[in-house]
Amino acid sequence: MSSLLCLPLATCAQDLEQIRQRGYLRIGTSGTAPPNTWVNSKNELIGYDIDWGTRIGQELNLPVRWIKTDFRGLMPALSSGQLDLVITGVRIRESMKQVFLFSEPYSYERMVAVVRKDDVGMQRLADIRGRSVAVVAASFQEDTIRNMGGYRELLSMPSGSDVFLCLHTRHADVAVVGLTAAVHYVKAGHDDIRIVSEGGGVNPQGIVMQKTAHELKAAIDRLVERSRADGSYVALYRKNFGFDPPQ
Repeated sequence: MSSLLCLPLATCAQDLEQIRQRGYLRIGTSGTAPPNTWVNSKNELIGYDIDWGTRIGQELNLPVRWIKTDFRGLMPALSSGQLDLVITGVRIRESMKQVFLFSEPYSYERMVAVVRKDDVGMQRLADIRGRSVAVVAASFQEDTIRNMGGYRELLSMPSGSDVFLCLHTRHADVAVVGLTAAVHYVKAGHDDIRIVSEGGGVNPQGIVMQKTAHELKAAIDRLVERSRADGSYVALYRKNFGFDPPQ
């Protein structure tokens, strides 16, 4: 079971020894991006990211305190010392590596466009030109679409569910999300949409920590490497996403 907490008061930057002295690990996640991180009917956090956080806690022999907050607030909370880790499907980007440490990739995600089934004009990601596009605010998708340009309007939404809602209410012509989120949405019964993957590319995702957390990073990297070797990485992928990791 995963407990949900509000953000605590800011503390100083911590590495592994200080975290052990505190006695628990604080992990931030959005909780709004199934199947990576979401809340079930019992108000418990579940998903691929949550499974990884639980494994990290077990690896370090530390209880995990999950802190659920808006995606836009996670990095500021990490910067200010309110969190030890962020696990919420964050793409590894060179710009962010200047500010934070990333673990070795624990996941790979393909960026896709999602449109209504009656939209036959959208065949590849570049076809966003002249369209209204919805993305999660402060996400890799938002950065990518802004850099691509050509869209008529860019709607930056708080969560993935808000992005899909924009599509269904026709406030947006296109939702740009990760493939795992799009597949999960279809499996949940939304069969009136179509996934366009051409031109999206596959991107590594990492667990994020403060720039000084070198011991913590080393411990997590060892877990990631061992998980790849013993098959548990693939098993977690199949459990949460229903398919093998992309190559």
